[in-house]
Amino acid sequence: MKIIIDFFMWLVWVPLRGVMVRMPRAVVDPALSALALFFYIALPNRRKGVREELGLLFGSRFSEKELGRMTRASFDNFIKKVYENLFYGKVTADNLEEMAYFEGLSNMDSALGNGKGAIVNTLHFGSYFLFMLGLGLRGYRANALTGTPLTAGSSYIKNKLFELRKKEEDAYPFTVLGTKDFLSVVRALKRNEIIGVAIDGREGANLVPVKFFDRTAEFSTGIISLAMKTGAAIIPSIAVKGPDGRHRLILEPKMELIECADKDEMLRLNLEKFIGIMEKHVLEHPDHYGMTLYSIREEARKGLIKPLFADNAGFRLKTAG
Repeated sequence: MKIIIDFFMWLVWVPLRGVMVRMPRAVVDPALSALALFFYIALPNRRKGVREELGLLFGSRFSEKELGRMTRASFDNFIKKVYENLFYGKVTADNLEEMAYFEGLSNMDSALGNGKGAIVNTLHFGSYFLFMLGLGLRGYRANALTGTPLTAGSSYIKNKLFELRKKEEDAYPFTVLGTKDFLSVVRALKRNEIIGVAIDGREGANLVPVKFFDRTAEFSTGIISLAMKTGAAIIPSIAVKGPDGRHRLILEPKMELIECADKDEMLRLNLEKFIGIMEKHVLEHPDHYGMTLYSIREEARKGLIKPLFADNAGFRLKTAG
């Protein structure tokens, strides 16, 4: 099955890409839904894993039937997000709104009004990549903070597709920064630019346990610490697919930091506050997060990344050498 998926990805990204991006969405969407259903049926382990992760996260909040629908919808969202990746090097300011639109852009303008930059803080939830793409196309100076790509153990085709996408970064209307490039991040904020980051990335330091629905998750306090040191505004953000198929890029009001004399306590309190903001969106659209939960679990199981949840603490991170 992995060989079939790799071949399909190559087929879409190389010979068929030019054709697919020109096809009407009314034609493409039903075909993508059919493909998602195929993978939902053909990949029982992934289907079971997504269902398990959603059930563990939400506990008794949803019935078995509802969890089944969420799992099915998770496949649909994932396949359509992969399709949208084909456009990222080709989207322009003129056609951006065919794919996504901002809600709360005034919150960003207000935050930048302080002259200390802004941090678009989100999760690997829905089409989160569209934030930096959209802000860059609207003329904002934006930077995406990304972790080290997981290419170890990947197939030849996957690595070649990664190289292809890497070459397209030069065409993006934003700058890509590594999570370890701290000085570049600070300098960008001093220039009153935007930093985009997903807080559930697994490369962050100083992981702190926080209650996340029915589980205990570990998130890095790095972004909270960065905001405290630089005065940059934290803008909780989430990408949600609307009823018309376009993505609502929601920029919440600036998160006011809870003040505390003890630095570690201040970091923990503000991390909890941010996760609380994210919870309301995850609860409303759990199918936007199901595949991420499964992917993080499986990558942690292989020792490629740190686990997200305390109940996966038995997974061991592989070390170089």
